[in-house]
Order: sequence, then structure tokens, then C-alpha cells
Amino acid sequence: MMSAFANELRGEAAVTIGSESFVVAVTFAGLMRLSQAIGARTMDEIYQRLLGFEPFAVSCAIRCLAVADSDEGRAALAARVLSGKNISAADQTNWRIGIEQALTAHIEAGNALRETASPLEDVEAAVTGKKPQTAS
Repeated sequence: MMSAFANELRGEAAVTIGSESFVVAVTFAGLMRLSQAIGARTMDEIYQRLLGFEPFAVSCAIRCLAVADSDEGRAALAARVLSGKNISAADQTNWRIGIEQALTAHIEAGNALRETASPLEDVEAAVTGKKPQTAS
């Protein structure tokens, strides 16, 4: 079994489900697709269902959040991972570790984005001599 390579700086996390190793990345677009697919109304609900290894939510998350070159690639990966001969309740711990890492990275990236000045703010500061405003 080959291990998947995840770029943690981009909020990716490696996950092994059965014999399939793959990478997930939590993005806002992926969360939108996932919340629509599972009928979740809040981030708290998504978080609970994913960390609780709720089978339908996890299956949809694999389809929505797996890293692949295309949507067709995500679909093919999901088909392999979700094969009845591959996934089982025994995969709960591996899933929980990976998805928690990816969710945390997504939140931390959002926080970091808010703490840094935008390129426009940097230009304004350089041109006007005024310090950029930071979010408090």
C-alpha cells in the first residue's frame, strides 16, 4: 500500500481507508458541496457528522473533499475508497485523524488570512506611509 503525500501548508491531510490512501483538503467550495449533499445546516453539524464517522456524511465528504486533478478523478477515487470491499467501521480512527487535521488547517488558514494585510493594503501603506489596518 502506497502512502498519499499531503501538503500540510495547503490544508491537506493524508487518509487511509482500507487499502486506499488519498489526500483530503477542506475548502469552502468543498464544504458547500458537502453541506448541500448531506443536508447539513451548520458547520457544527458537518463537524459532528464527520468526526462521528456518520457513514453517509463520510462517504459524501470523500467525494467532495478528496484531492484529485478533476471532478472525474475525485469520482473515481471515491468509487475505489467507498467500495464495499474497502471501507468499514474499522476505518473510523484513520478518518477522524485525517479529517480533523484538514478541518483545523482550513480554520487556521482562514485566521491567518485575516491577520495579514492584503497586497492592496501593503501598497497603500508604502505609498501613503500609513500602517495597514489589522483585523482585531
